[in-house]
Amino acid sequence: MIETLLAAYKRSDRDIDALTYVVIAFLLAFALRGAMLIYECRHQELWPLLPQVVPLLSVLVAVRMANRLISNGHILREDDRRQELVRTTHHLIAITKDLHARVGYAKEMLSEGGRPTLALAQIAKSIEERYAELLQRDGFRFMPGTCVDIIVRISGDIFGIGVLAEGMKVAMSEKPAHALTPIPVNASLPPPPRFDELLSDLQQLLDQLYELRQSIDGAKEKE
Repeated sequence: MIETLLAAYKRSDRDIDALTYVVIAFLLAFALRGAMLIYECRHQELWPLLPQVVPLLSVLVAVRMANRLISNGHILREDDRRQELVRTTHHLIAITKDLHARVGYAKEMLSEGGRPTLALAQIAKSIEERYAELLQRDGFRFMPGTCVDIIVRISGDIFGIGVLAEGMKVAMSEKPAHALTPIPVNASLPPPPRFDELLSDLQQLLDQLYELRQSIDGAKEKE
C-alpha cells in the first residue's frame, strides 16, 4: 500500500513540474508577442493579450503554491525522520553502554570471586533482558548492517552467561549465598562465555552507533 502511495506522490510531483514548464513556455511566448507589438508600435493589439495571460498567471501561482506545499511536506518528513533517528540512536547507545557495563561486572565477579551465586544469576538475567531490547524491531529501522551483524554475533556469548549462571545456581542451590570462586584460566581454551570478545564486540557496536549519530549532525552542517 505504501509503495503505491509513494509512486502516486512522485507522479503528482512530476506532473506539477511539467505543468510549470508548460505555463512558463506560454508566458514567454506571450511576452515575446507583446515585445514584438510594442516594437512595431501596435499598442492597440496588446489589450487582447491580457485575457489570455491572466489565466496563465493564475495557473502559475497555483502551481508554485503546490510546489511550496510539496517542498514543505518533504522538509517535515525529513525532520521527523531525523528526530526519530536521533531518539532511536540515543536509546540504542544507552542500552549498549549499560549492557557493556553489566557484562564487565559479570566478568569481574567471576574473575575475583567473593560474591554470592545469586548475584551472578541476577546480573545474567539483566544482561539477557538488556540484549533483548537491542533486538526490538524499531531499532533496526536505522541500524546499519554492520551493527546487525554484531548483535547477531554476540547472541551466543550472551546465552553462555545465562547458562553459566544457571549452572552455578543449580550446583549451589543448597547454599545460595555461597561465595563465587574464580574460573580457572586456560590459555589454550578459554572457558565460555568469552567475556573479552563480547566486550570488544559491544564496544564496536557502541562506536558504530556513535558514528551513526554523528552522521546526522554532519548532514545538517552540509545543508
